[in-house]
Amino acid sequence: MSETLVQMVPMLVLAGLIAAWLAEAGVRAGGYGFIPDTLLGLTGSMIAGAVVWGVTSRDPAMTTMLLAGGVGAGLAIVAQRGLWRSARHAT
Repeated sequence: MSETLVQMVPMLVLAGLIAAWLAEAGVRAGGYGFIPDTLLGLTGSMIAGAVVWGVTSRDPAMTTMLLAGGVGAGLAIVAQRGLWRSARHAT
């Protein structure tokens, strides 16, 4: 189990960082900045990875975790931008 964590957690972190960077670089309006987007992306990636890991009966592949982490991070960032507008863009 610890070997799986050592392999999968870096994939989830990488997916969260990539999603946060893409969100900040591509769509600047509506966000709180790079650091909050990064934290949100990492959180969404870890939650999605935990769900995928809990649902599958065997250890998922690294690419599966990278994709699941990217989708989770992207959904978290999109939900934040759709539901909670930042103070600078609300006026």
